[in-house]
Amino acid sequence: MTIKCLAFDLDGTLLTDQKEIDPRTKKSIQRAMEQGIHIVIASGRDKNGTSFVYEPLGLEQGKHYLTLVNGQIIYDFEKKEYDLDDVLTPEDGLKIQQVCKQFDIEGIFCCGYDFYSYISEANRQKKIEREKLSGQPMDYGLKKGGPNRNFIDLPYKEIELTQDINKVIMVHTAQFFEKHLDDLKQALSDYDVLLIGPEWLEIMPKGVSKASALKKICKRGGFTMDEIMAFGDAQNDIQMIESVGIGVAMGNAMEEVKAVANVVCDTNLNNGIGKTIDALLMGKEIDLRHAKL
Repeated sequence: MTIKCLAFDLDGTLLTDQKEIDPRTKKSIQRAMEQGIHIVIASGRDKNGTSFVYEPLGLEQGKHYLTLVNGQIIYDFEKKEYDLDDVLTPEDGLKIQQVCKQFDIEGIFCCGYDFYSYISEANRQKKIEREKLSGQPMDYGLKKGGPNRNFIDLPYKEIELTQDINKVIMVHTAQFFEKHLDDLKQALSDYDVLLIGPEWLEIMPKGVSKASALKKICKRGGFTMDEIMAFGDAQNDIQMIESVGIGVAMGNAMEEVKAVANVVCDTNLNNGIGKTIDALLMGKEIDLRHAKL
């Protein structure tokens, strides 16, 4: 077996819709770890937002990694150190605010553990009513993961944020993104624009991705991109899946993700990752590389 590393996206991939790891999947990952395989959690989340995953898996005890904020930050568990890639500047923040106004869309500027919501007063009032009716939190759950996280409403005028901006999230309905995604990408052509879910768009600095982070991890870990098997389901996983030895799209993945994968496994609700790891450990690596799972 030549695979030395497994990389997992979280939401829609390693996690079920209840934001949990299937116990069967966990056992398969731990069997891989016992055989010396390195584990990478590759997520749009920050470190605190992934602790409920890496702690039960025991990643703190070995040569494993986190690639956070879609590859912008790497955390090395063995060395207990961070590696930071490019961030968005205050000038980028102003440009993106203008696009938020142009499309009347909420932009959430993620600056470390501070999340700044840039939204019109009319749309903020709609959010308040939606929270009352459906229970959807105003902060979309972004404050979870630690006591020092803040969700802050910005005045609806141009605000120059002095903190580094890791990424910007845009939130709207699925119907809105279906209609306006191409227009948004054109307006934001200086950045990487990634549809993470039907109602969730993320804006990153150009060239910062989970794939770029994995290339750095290869140097740290002493293996190659061809020796990685990676799993994902959304647009921010495409470059990662294209660039590794075995790219695996979840059965519930977006069609454009499935199109670039070596193999499409079962869904995140039906132990897709566990079944694929089991096949790898049973000696079916060649089959996986040639889409014969």
